[in-house]
Amino acid sequence: MCCCRSCRWRRRRAAPGHRCRSRFPPPRRRCSTGCSVRAGRFCARSTARAAPWPRNCRRFSVPGFATAADYRLYTTPFNAAGHALQLAAPLAERREALREGMTGFLLPMLALLPLSWLLTGWIARQALAPMRALSAEIASRDGNRLDPIDTTGWPADLVQIAGTVNGFMARLTQALEAERAFATNAAHELRTPVAIALAQVQQLRAEAPENSRPENSRVDALERALQRMRRLVARLLQLARADAGVGASAQAHDIAALARLVVADVPARIRLDLPKAPVLARIDPDAFAIVLGNLVENALQHGAGEEIVVSVQPGPLLEVSNGGPVVPHLDTLPRRFSRGDGNGFGLGLHICGQIAAQAGGSLDLLSPRPGRADGFMARVHLRGTDG
Repeated sequence: MCCCRSCRWRRRRAAPGHRCRSRFPPPRRRCSTGCSVRAGRFCARSTARAAPWPRNCRRFSVPGFATAADYRLYTTPFNAAGHALQLAAPLAERREALREGMTGFLLPMLALLPLSWLLTGWIARQALAPMRALSAEIASRDGNRLDPIDTTGWPADLVQIAGTVNGFMARLTQALEAERAFATNAAHELRTPVAIALAQVQQLRAEAPENSRPENSRVDALERALQRMRRLVARLLQLARADAGVGASAQAHDIAALARLVVADVPARIRLDLPKAPVLARIDPDAFAIVLGNLVENALQHGAGEEIVVSVQPGPLLEVSNGGPVVPHLDTLPRRFSRGDGNGFGLGLHICGQIAAQAGGSLDLLSPRPGRADGFMARVHLRGTDG
């Protein structure tokens, strides 16, 4: 194989009689590494690690990288003088360097990743704390609480958002107050004329002859209509009080004694189940009377003539149950103006649920009654002295 520059670039085997055109003399000699080179050229190797030069290094005479058995080689292009430099690095040293480099990089990263995660989470929580506070303030607002949000010490961006929400709540407060004022004024204005008309009808019945049945039937129908209007006016007044937040009370009251007073004038169909010890609950007495009165009237209207049971239990807990068929769609009954199969107004259960929520409790409707196959039960959970 000719090793001159021109033949080596062409990678061809020298023909018989071919004379090398290299300007360097053809005699060969061995260098200290054992590599056969032309005279006038240099073969160098690093003395940092005593390792033999790879055999047959002239097989890798093409410029660029190559891999021998245990070495990684790099050969430079030949210069104008026909010289090239070939470097060899042991693969074991390269693997050791890679292993040490990865170890030196991964071990600190494994220690820094949890710390970075904790630090990033803490910074994110601290940065989002005002946003969470604003979200909690907005979530705490409802129809009974529309006071402005205090933005003292908040970032400027959140102050603008809170200002927009405060403006919206102010307009909503005005609209709700106007609606409540209209309902209250209308109920008060209708209360007196309805009472006068009812008294006139009762007087007309008393003065009517006994044998005038058509006139008496019309008087009875008129009286029933006026009685229904009177109940509607009373419900509207109760609804206005419930919307005004009458249920909450800072003091606890004995609801067992209140229940005894409320049902004192009710027909004998009601059976009281009251404990001997007082049952204290944080609810306004007038609000409790509204709740129990509506539940009793609902039971009288839909109880199918059976006995109505009013029970007060420690908890505190109020239960009003009656007989009758099973009532479907219980989840829609507490909605405003949601009527069942009767001829009610759709306001009684809504008022009870609203007052119970204001007092820190809840209203649950059960049909059939627990332990029975029929009937209806309204259960009011209230907040006690330890709540």
